[in-house]
Amino acid sequence: MASVLVTGGSGYLGQFLVSRLSERRKVGYTYNSHLAEALNVLDGVKAFKVDMATGEGLQECLSSFGDLACIVNCAAISKPGECEEDPERARSINIPTKLLDALLELRSATGQEPLLIHISTDQVYDGSKEWWREDDTCQPVNVYGKTKLEAESAVQARWPNHAILRSSIIYGPQPLVPVSRPLMLDFIVSSLRSGQETSFIEDEFRCPIFVDDIVAVVDELMAKGAAVSHRLFNMGGPQRMSRVDMAMEVANHLGTGTDTIVRVPSSSFKRNVRSPLDISMRVERLATELDIKLTPFAGALSKIFPQ
Repeated sequence: MASVLVTGGSGYLGQFLVSRLSERRKVGYTYNSHLAEALNVLDGVKAFKVDMATGEGLQECLSSFGDLACIVNCAAISKPGECEEDPERARSINIPTKLLDALLELRSATGQEPLLIHISTDQVYDGSKEWWREDDTCQPVNVYGKTKLEAESAVQARWPNHAILRSSIIYGPQPLVPVSRPLMLDFIVSSLRSGQETSFIEDEFRCPIFVDDIVAVVDELMAKGAAVSHRLFNMGGPQRMSRVDMAMEVANHLGTGTDTIVRVPSSSFKRNVRSPLDISMRVERLATELDIKLTPFAGALSKIFPQ
């Protein structure tokens, strides 16, 4: 049975990938500081402690797989504020230098060339227009976006058998092991149910993507392999939405009313990092080449909060 390795498997997206992919495959995942113990009860799942910045533990991890078909690289410092505070640490983790080194050694020793699916971000775009395409010029406005763009270049230059997914903001239910960072949907729901007025930004736009759709994308990429025509994909949902739009949809679905939703401009928030205003993306390439039907926000809410 072919194996899959999910780096950063104890994070939000990583947990969903490990859980779903393990239904049909042998799956390993890496973690650094947080072991998602609930994943270890799944059949065929094995955890590896790996430091992606130094590479410690990587060779032992890779050598444990007899037939490694795919690596999904979710490991990253994905909070833009953290990246801004410590750019060097962000570069050491977000640019997968040690992973690429280890893959080259694996190929030299065994001849294996697993597909590397690298999770990037919509924040490689500068936000100066709407509906970005994959071939648009990238000029990221913050350290997070810059490190992720450098990571794309490193993957493209060093590992031909790759696919890069520029992900928008990811939403869905809590994973098996709740993550420490606040989830967008949890914040919206708790704010609405509190009955207290809450500010939501009205002038920053993205294409939020349902976590189940990402699992489907990865599954299709693994199935198609080299048959895909492109190696770089925008990965977002079918709608261009602000935080206000998302909050309104959730309120309508839950029936909480919208009176407590306060519309504010992004300039009203003091942040230590620049945030691109409009990084909505065209996703036709992804939907067409992988034959994926992306879930509308309201449709996903019906699955997450069935009534």
